[in-house]
Amino acid sequence: MTDLSPLPSDNLSSDVFEQLPPASWRRLDDLALIRARGAEARGFLQAQLSNDVARISVTQAQLSGYCGPKGRALAVFTVAQLESADSLGLELPAELLAPTLKRLRMFVLRSKLVLDDASAEWPALGLAGSQAAELLTRLNLSVPTVALGTAMTEGALVLRRPGVWPRYVLRAAPERLALIVQALAALPELPVQDWARAELLAGMPQVRAATVDHFVPQTIDLDLAGGISFSKGCYPGQEIVARVHYLGRLKQRLHLAECAEAAEPGQAVLLAGGDGQAVGEVMDCAPGVDGGYLIALTLRLDQADSTGLRLERPEGALLAGVRAAPH
Repeated sequence: MTDLSPLPSDNLSSDVFEQLPPASWRRLDDLALIRARGAEARGFLQAQLSNDVARISVTQAQLSGYCGPKGRALAVFTVAQLESADSLGLELPAELLAPTLKRLRMFVLRSKLVLDDASAEWPALGLAGSQAAELLTRLNLSVPTVALGTAMTEGALVLRRPGVWPRYVLRAAPERLALIVQALAALPELPVQDWARAELLAGMPQVRAATVDHFVPQTIDLDLAGGISFSKGCYPGQEIVARVHYLGRLKQRLHLAECAEAAEPGQAVLLAGGDGQAVGEVMDCAPGVDGGYLIALTLRLDQADSTGLRLERPEGALLAGVRAAPH
């Protein structure tokens, strides 16, 4: 068996992650995969998603939004090429799999493609840490070096997640992934909260079940994360998304904050002493490094410097350290 004992420790690129192991892994069963496969798969997705699907290649995935007719996000996908150019995988939270797949299938009509749940056929694990790339190399897997870069090695797909902390998603057939898991077994388990925190610190936009149809894509920074093409053809909600972009009518952006209490997606953010109207909404939440919680929220731009932001109620838990999400 390949020796995957940890390599000599080195410095991480962000002190947020200095306390974490140089390499750890976990199964990513909370990430589902919709597969679009067939001669017209790309054309179908090009007419449904916010990004330019034609730019996806064997070496590059992309973020893309799936919007309703009002221009609000129903899901955010990571879209990558799978077995061939005519087979694309759309990764999304498992909680959104059933309704999203059902809705996409409504628009297939006579298009030459099949949409299916490929989560069991292409299960996933996450590998993270300063030594993750070296470990992938020792597993004889090609390692993408850019954000959302992909590499396929003998049926095993490796995708690099954005952010300063090196993180990779591996997908392969169950029997192939089992061998990889066996080789990684001696490494520490990657806590789910560390992976979730890294997503927020990378400024990754997200839609949860509680926030479906809540956010215009730009309010969760999907455009800044490279998930919107303003030069491609039409897609559901495109007119509204384009209007926000070209007419400068965006009033909210994605921000990060710390809070002593956990927050739930969809919870309102209010200003203490204000008029009781929401000035923002929670997109997602993850445990902090040294206690407390890291919260990603959409926030009105005219409230970005406010110091009295509260969770759910004017007298609710205080949000501290509010700043724009990084990109």
